[in-house]
Amino acid sequence: MEWLHAILLIVGAILAVSALIVAKAPDARAVIDKLVPFQALIGVGLLAVSVVQLLRGLKFLDTMKDAPVPGLAWLAGSAGGIVLGFLFGMPQIAKMIPGDSPAEQKAQELSRKVAPYQVIIGVICGGAGILMLLLLLKIMKPY
Repeated sequence: MEWLHAILLIVGAILAVSALIVAKAPDARAVIDKLVPFQALIGVGLLAVSVVQLLRGLKFLDTMKDAPVPGLAWLAGSAGGIVLGFLFGMPQIAKMIPGDSPAEQKAQELSRKVAPYQVIIGVICGGAGILMLLLLLKIMKPY
C-alpha cells in the first residue's frame, strides 16, 4: 500500500505542476498529455489510498518524535494526497453523488477555491512521494 501511495503521489504531483513543467520543458507536453485522460481516476485512487494511509498511520503518531522524517512524509503525503485527490477526482466524485443534491455544488465550489493552490500542494505531494520512495527503497534511513 505504501508503494502505491508513493507512486500515486508522484503522478498526482506531475499532473498538479504540469503547467510549470511544460513552461520549462515543452517536450514534456507529450508525456503529460498521456496522463491527463486518467486524471479523474488518479484523483479518486489518490484520495482513497491517502485516506486509508491516514487511518492506518494514526496509531503511529507517537513514534513521530523518534523518526520525524518518515512521519513528516506520511503526514504530508496523506494530507496532500487527500486534497489533491479531491481536486482531481471531483468530476468523478460528482457523478457518483445521487440526484441533484447541494453536496455536488458545494464540492465543486470547494474545488474551485482550492485550485489556485494546486501547484503548492503538488510540490508538497511530490516531495513526500519521493521521500517515501527513498525510505521504502532503503536509500535513506528513517532517523
